[in-house]
Amino acid sequence: MSTVLLVEDDGDQLGLRTMLLEREGYAVVAAADADEAAARMEARLPDVVVMDLRLPKIEDGLRLISAIGSRAPVIVLTGGHAHELPVAHVLRKPCRTRVLLDAIAAVLAGA
Repeated sequence: MSTVLLVEDDGDQLGLRTMLLEREGYAVVAAADADEAAARMEARLPDVVVMDLRLPKIEDGLRLISAIGSRAPVIVLTGGHAHELPVAHVLRKPCRTRVLLDAIAAVLAGA
């Protein structure tokens, strides 16, 4: 079972995405901010990180991406402008569930 570190500062979205990912068979480790996500990464390296870029500030998301480095592939969800980020995928919010699941599957397959 693949592990997804899900980082989202909106509690409703965090709960909904956790439920959807678990229903698809993923083990989900949830974090509400960049600091919590970094701590969770130290405890258990995920197979993929799915994260909001603003946590609640864009600087928090950028700092987390930098901290993750090459230890795990990252999929960023953003409602703002997509910058050139060193991540596997940038998905625009609102993001359909199927688009997110396809991006996760592609990352896990090494595509």
